[in-house]
Amino acid sequence: MKSIFSRFLTNKITQKLCINCKFYRKDFLLTSEFGECTFFPKEKYSYYYLVNGKNNIEYHYCAVSRNDDTMCGKEGKFYEKK
Repeated sequence: MKSIFSRFLTNKITQKLCINCKFYRKDFLLTSEFGECTFFPKEKYSYYYLVNGKNNIEYHYCAVSRNDDTMCGKEGKFYEKK
């Protein structure tokens, strides 16, 4: 019984959660489930503000990048701890 429990705890501790990644950006208006991954910008949706001269870059949601194997995938290929 102890080995099953310790394996479960080890999995939870070493699991790569987006919320703990340095590329995670929380949306201030939405819950953490709608966090964005700054590692994967949506290039065709990036635009330049003519009002203040800043670039606005839109990013893929973390859920999208973690479910796509060409991006971060379930294993969190590009995960970096904060």
